[in-house]
Amino acid sequence: MPDLFVATDSDGLQHHEGYRRQWPLPVRHEDAWVPGDVVEPDEHGSPVVVDAGALLDQLGECIFVAETVGGEGAARLVAGTPWSEPVAASFALDCVEHVLEVVPGSADAELPGGGTLGEIIASAREYLADGAGSDTQRLGFVSRIAAARRLRRESTTIGDAAFAAAVEAEGEGLDILSDPAWETLAAARDAVLAAVEAVRHVALPFLADRETRRYEAHEERKAGADIDEIDTPWGRYAVGGGGPKYAPAWVSARDAAERSREAAADLEGSGAGETERIWQVGRLLELLGPE
Repeated sequence: MPDLFVATDSDGLQHHEGYRRQWPLPVRHEDAWVPGDVVEPDEHGSPVVVDAGALLDQLGECIFVAETVGGEGAARLVAGTPWSEPVAASFALDCVEHVLEVVPGSADAELPGGGTLGEIIASAREYLADGAGSDTQRLGFVSRIAAARRLRRESTTIGDAAFAAAVEAEGEGLDILSDPAWETLAAARDAVLAAVEAVRHVALPFLADRETRRYEAHEERKAGADIDEIDTPWGRYAVGGGGPKYAPAWVSARDAAERSREAAADLEGSGAGETERIWQVGRLLELLGPE
């Protein structure tokens, strides 16, 4: 079982604490991996490789197995993993399903427009497995609420066109989920929203492709930018307008895992949150097994 990893984008670029490091990628040759070139320490320090516990907070578009080389802080990528957008979405659902079993009443909490947290996660799982389902409109509604809630937390300019459009379109759902009655289930609610966002990213890749690069590059928001509205099987989505609005699957998976840990900790204290983290690390390692 590998014990060191590096998360990068598809070009091998690692984003870590404001610094971007380029990693030479390993190459698959028949049934074996040929490691990438060794990366030496530079003026920013040694290349950053992490164990699975730290990786949980640094999930990326791609995840590679790594190893240290020599005793001077050098490292290289030695193999790919099965990690992908569908795997990231599946991991998000795994985390949420697990914590809904732990937090009493969370699975039965009702969502705007009908249905429960447990039912929406079951619908998301069905869609991820089959690429179809009977609840696509509700999944779309919940995913747009998730995007609008994240915009509310992240936006520094209330006049941002994308934020305003999202809140106007989904305002009722936002208000319902902000009701004090949700206070004790806040983390579980947010975990579900993040997981559904992860599945949306897989279900609607043409939206994902337009947003992922902007998200990674942290492009400056531009007030008044044009918004395109696109009809999809999940309903109508707005794209553009100074985003990013739709978090990549790996970002949503990271958020779903974090909120799931918070939900357990809210119920039974920090020890329960740590127990949930240990379970998540084990599940992540299973998913990153030999490709």
